[in-house]
Amino acid sequence: MSQQVVYITGTSSGFGRDLVHQLASRGHKVIATARNLSKIEDLAKVENVKIQQLDVTDTVDNLKKKVDEAITFFGKIDILVNNAGYALIGCFEEFSETEIKQQFDTNFFGTINLTQIFLPYFRSTKTESIISTVTSMGGSVAFPTFGAYVSTKFALEGFYEALDQELKVSQLPIRVLLLAPGSFKTNIGANIKKSERVVDEYQPVKDQVAEFFKNAQVNGGSSAIGAKLMADALLGEGFAKGKQVPLRLPIGSDAVDFTLDKFRKETEVYEAWRPFASESDSK
Repeated sequence: MSQQVVYITGTSSGFGRDLVHQLASRGHKVIATARNLSKIEDLAKVENVKIQQLDVTDTVDNLKKKVDEAITFFGKIDILVNNAGYALIGCFEEFSETEIKQQFDTNFFGTINLTQIFLPYFRSTKTESIISTVTSMGGSVAFPTFGAYVSTKFALEGFYEALDQELKVSQLPIRVLLLAPGSFKTNIGANIKKSERVVDEYQPVKDQVAEFFKNAQVNGGSSAIGAKLMADALLGEGFAKGKQVPLRLPIGSDAVDFTLDKFRKETEVYEAWRPFASESDSK
């Protein structure tokens, strides 16, 4: 693939940071962004990388100014990678309205607003572009205590599935790619916020989930390898070379296993209840 310019949000750690290094090492240009610029100053020393301060919860006008500025860094942008976000954990009853809104402001509305800003620019270039969003296996499978977090991912997947269809029917050269990682050894713990309210009766489920994710972090994949797979999917390299990359792409075998297990069970339920549902069909 010819040299691409990639704009990535949330590059201070984890997949975002590793993806910057992956793409830059392959000779592509990268604009790395973070809410706190001091956390990515070292990336400015990497060849092919420019850095920019960006808070995805900023106003649409300010986000537009940031994007316009970023385009001048290398003269164009070919790929948008929406990666910024955090996880709010707690049980349903413990979440406050403010906590839920803040979760959606960052993970959902920040991502949607930035994409809407990029769409007219990508249309104007009349060249192949990619809008990619890092969701999660939690975009298809819900986990207890992560209700607020996975609901943002479910919402993103629905929005981008609709966008993908709009772009294809309109025959615009813009591709949508949802990257859905499973458990990886990242510093996700540093980006977790806990609900302020605590209901003691839910402690058993919280203990169970905490143990599960503790083990998942220990046995999870390397974030560097996860970022390598993401780069392959974006660039059509490695296993993705010569293949049509699907809209939703699992990263990690557990992402495949959990999602397929859910889909198999739901398929069985839907088939079993088909006679019930079909009673409403017009005669």
